[in-house]
Amino acid sequence: MTPPDAAVAIVHARGPAESVLLIRRSTRANDSWSGHWSFPGGHCDPEDGDPLDTALRELAEECGVRLTRDQMESALPHMTARRLVPPYLLVAPFVFGVESELPTVLDPREAASALWVPLRDLRDPARHALRPMVDRSPDLVFPSVMLDGTPLWGFTYRLISEWLGIPMPDQDAVR
Repeated sequence: MTPPDAAVAIVHARGPAESVLLIRRSTRANDSWSGHWSFPGGHCDPEDGDPLDTALRELAEECGVRLTRDQMESALPHMTARRLVPPYLLVAPFVFGVESELPTVLDPREAASALWVPLRDLRDPARHALRPMVDRSPDLVFPSVMLDGTPLWGFTYRLISEWLGIPMPDQDAVR
């Protein structure tokens, strides 16, 4: 089995209303996912014992949220994160359970903002649509959900859809 290149932390707050932590990545010239909504996470470093250590380290670095290995609820199947040009990244996603939404202290080099998104909003089919994305051909549309004026799309959208069992919008939902 190929080891993952990166890992992400899906932090799931159970109450009072279920939500998940997302960050909007800071804008950086060398980042394929610059300005996108994402889960906290990043590349596996040689010092990390395993991908779970990577997810925990990145969560602490990007958001100031410190969790422990025993808070992991599940390890999801590895997924490929694509960019405009290869190489693509194999990502290990981990779901962590917390009782309530935790405060975040963002590293501005990594995250421009953080948002606890109610799962009811992500599960609402009326919020999902196929939309054109900035810096892409207007003829290309991608499944997405608008969050705070910025579309959640791409790898993170696919991962959330898989995790929550959300069907992709059909072609008739364009705009």
